[in-house]
Amino acid sequence: MKRLKYIAILIFANFLLNSCEKVVDINLAGSTPAIVIEANLTNNKMPVTVLVSKTSSYFGYENGIPVSGAKVSIRIESGNPIALPETEPGIYTLGKANAMTGFWYVVDVAYEGVTYSARSFLNKPVPFIDLNFTYFDGYGFFDSGYLANCYISDPADIENYYRIKYYVNKQPVSELDKISIFSDKLFNGTQIGLCNRSFVFSEDDTLTVELQSIDKAAYDYFSTLESISGPDWEQNAAPANPISNFSNGALGYFSAYSFERRTVVIKDYLQKQ
Repeated sequence: MKRLKYIAILIFANFLLNSCEKVVDINLAGSTPAIVIEANLTNNKMPVTVLVSKTSSYFGYENGIPVSGAKVSIRIESGNPIALPETEPGIYTLGKANAMTGFWYVVDVAYEGVTYSARSFLNKPVPFIDLNFTYFDGYGFFDSGYLANCYISDPADIENYYRIKYYVNKQPVSELDKISIFSDKLFNGTQIGLCNRSFVFSEDDTLTVELQSIDKAAYDYFSTLESISGPDWEQNAAPANPISNFSNGALGYFSAYSFERRTVVIKDYLQKQ
């Protein structure tokens, strides 16, 4: 009975959250060259990488001009900055960072006399309750295959924002095509299954699902990205740049996040059912 409740909630949530499925191929408003900064920090002792580029018509490091010679640092909001050395043109990297949840973190990028700053709150991770699969026959633009259903118990005491990343056979599914974010505004404090029906998998895949707990600034960035990057009929009449949490007109985002991962061989899962 509980599983049937999960499935019913999942189907309902798919309709409500469909607008949170992202397509990241966009054209930015304006033609003035701008600084683009992409920064991520996690609680899992992973390297911190900050990408700095300059672009005039397209968001994304690969299509921008790498910015060398910037001074990049990261810090707890009330703490001392730690410098990130430039390891490749436009790429600034710090080895494993021991970031703790429950704190604001700040990234500062100084270039040509201007300092661009952004802060992000590192929330506690939200664990999986279950990860299972349902077969989808395909419909319209959606391919057939197995959908990954990620069940969680959403904490009721705070606003929660989630981002899901997929890895197939240890290789990340391209984020330049689609991205998944969810807000708990519609399901705060409940148990629910999160699923992106744009991603389907085959039974031979070894799938890793990464559930990120992000903050509102990162969610707002990707949410506004949706309105200017989806199908023509979904786009705003007058596209604008996505909301950035960096100051002084820089594009991009800084996201401090915690995450939980679960890896499943889909064929093995199906055989146990």
